[in-house]
Amino acid sequence: MYGIKNTLKKLTFSFLVIAGVAGCTAQITQPTNSPQKETAQAAAYEFTLEYETLEMKDGVKLAVTFYRPVAKKPGETFPALIEMVPYRKDDFFALSDYGYGAYFAKNGYVVARVDVRGTGGSDGPVPVSEYSAAEISDAEQIIDQLSKKEWSNGNVGMYGLSWSAFNSLMTAHRKPPALKAIIAAHGSIDLFYNDVHYNSGALTLDYYSHQISTDNALPQSPDYRIDETYFKNRFDKKPWIFTWMREQQDSEFWRQESIKFKEPLSVPAYVIGGLLDGYRDFVLDVKQHSTAPVIAEIGPWNHAWPEYGAPGPNYEWRQRALRWWDYWLKGVENNVLDEPRWMAFMRTGQPPTADPAIVPGYWRCEKNWPVQGSTVQRLYPQTQQKLTGAPTSKTTSDSLKYVAGAGMAAGGWWGEQTGDMSTDDRNSLVYDSAPLTQAMEIMGNPLVHLRVAADAPFYQWSVRLEDVAPDGTVSLVSGVSINPSQRHSRLSPQALTPGEPATLTAPIHFTTWRFKPGHRIRLAISNAQFPMLWPSPTPGTTRLILGKNTWFELPVVPTRDATDATCPLPAPEPSDEAPFGKTLEDTGTVFTRQRDDEKGESTFTTTSSVVWTQYDNEFRSAESYEWHVKDASPANAHFKGKRRNTFTIDGVKIDLLGEIKVESDATHFDVTFTKTLHKDGTLIREKTWIERIPRRFQ
Repeated sequence: MYGIKNTLKKLTFSFLVIAGVAGCTAQITQPTNSPQKETAQAAAYEFTLEYETLEMKDGVKLAVTFYRPVAKKPGETFPALIEMVPYRKDDFFALSDYGYGAYFAKNGYVVARVDVRGTGGSDGPVPVSEYSAAEISDAEQIIDQLSKKEWSNGNVGMYGLSWSAFNSLMTAHRKPPALKAIIAAHGSIDLFYNDVHYNSGALTLDYYSHQISTDNALPQSPDYRIDETYFKNRFDKKPWIFTWMREQQDSEFWRQESIKFKEPLSVPAYVIGGLLDGYRDFVLDVKQHSTAPVIAEIGPWNHAWPEYGAPGPNYEWRQRALRWWDYWLKGVENNVLDEPRWMAFMRTGQPPTADPAIVPGYWRCEKNWPVQGSTVQRLYPQTQQKLTGAPTSKTTSDSLKYVAGAGMAAGGWWGEQTGDMSTDDRNSLVYDSAPLTQAMEIMGNPLVHLRVAADAPFYQWSVRLEDVAPDGTVSLVSGVSINPSQRHSRLSPQALTPGEPATLTAPIHFTTWRFKPGHRIRLAISNAQFPMLWPSPTPGTTRLILGKNTWFELPVVPTRDATDATCPLPAPEPSDEAPFGKTLEDTGTVFTRQRDDEKGESTFTTTSSVVWTQYDNEFRSAESYEWHVKDASPANAHFKGKRRNTFTIDGVKIDLLGEIKVESDATHFDVTFTKTLHKDGTLIREKTWIERIPRRFQ
């Protein structure tokens, strides 16, 4: 690794290292005087790290790190757990991967952490896009190969968070014989409507779209060689954002690997979501799109595993994961399928706050979904900003001026921790219920049905469900964006006819919430959710037509006392820390919102930086992004950003900078992406891509 000859020499006094020439294998056992060694001795198995490659049918070799238990008796075999992502196992993810690999290896599982072809340490060119057919085919081949290893018992599982949740679900759909079960956290079965690029069909320019293409341009680990093969396969490859920007409508491009449009899933799945994560709908999606057993859990946190996700409360999910794997991969008879298969955290109506450590609420364990005793309550917006249980007797309408820069209080994606939503509500139509006389708990996807009209062919609608406290503060419960061009068909979009009424229907993103007595339920409707959604191009006015065709429904569940519904959950366990490196600095993501009402301008920025070491090498990564729009000219919004990765490997400094700018007008997007590579301060290569892409219903 990392200039492997020098690295192995440096490790002589702290590691027993066995470097295998065939297969390019390095085995590392932990030193006898390390705390990790003591932990491993106390567990069932010690383990080794092995750096190998697996060759695919087309000759491409994929880099894999094995966390392999040391057999206690001759001929002992183990199941394999695969996680395959492009996030560079040898540098970006080496430290965080270690805790999970160590945990499962010490409990009798071989963990295979694989870099997607064309990324990290794997050979081949960068794939054409995420979740390519080649990637999923590789996963099938890896499963087959590992099931036939001399150390294997023939059974394989896939697992992961985000990208590796996606490809675990996609691979499971193909039903490779050795794949017996999966664990997926924060994934999706619908790549157009429920992913980071088009939020419910509306363009979302998240910083990920720039981040991934910058990182894909880094040299291949562990040698970080800069040569013509590197330029051809990585640096000179056109960034993925150009492909995503051209694919502005649902199509076969998005549906090729989206299992929502395929036969139900038949591989058992343990799925985990978070109420503050953009992918939280997938938990219920998988539950409803599966014929195999599914265990589903949804906590109060963000895009993270349950033992550390913020905010808490947290629990140790890996204990249940072991029992899940034991049942499906080792044939251990336990009661994992006899326990409640649906668990969700019921938020009990916290006041608006941007950074709570713990969310007030309690865990609800249910035998299955839907929750027994569930009902639906329909509410209708009325004149004078009221919300009642019956439609208005006379059809009327409320007008809404489009304010393109509104929406920053809700953050960059539905579900982030938010402060008081009153600032967003000032540029919205709001409808409030009477104060509740008794508590109401909801769990599921509220449904909204709107009758609207507009003065231009295209606007977007943003719908937010909120909680208004007696003191007037407003908490965000959940929301949804609606692209009206897809109201009849996602595959065949149609423009609005100015002045002509249209009906829009959409499920609000999955949520849980207790509305307390004295609180009011609020429905807030606007035509902007900046910067989450790219602003629609025409300043003007829309109308909400009140009456029997404008309503929304709440998924009400029986209210419980927290002491009656508490689920017994183990406390988080500390993870083993990688003995070969540490994080020196991590700022997290810092958000800044600037709104000038007088000028009608909105600017949203994010910054982050991280520094870490592995062996004697130092790694730095920093990024900054900005979204900007003027209310008077919403067509001319922009997004720009920089990401710099500086890796110092055996004293050689590799500096890769990625810069992006997306500007729009009424008819097109202008996208510019530049990669710049320096080595020890000398410019090695610079390449810029520029493309003007027609704007289609975005």
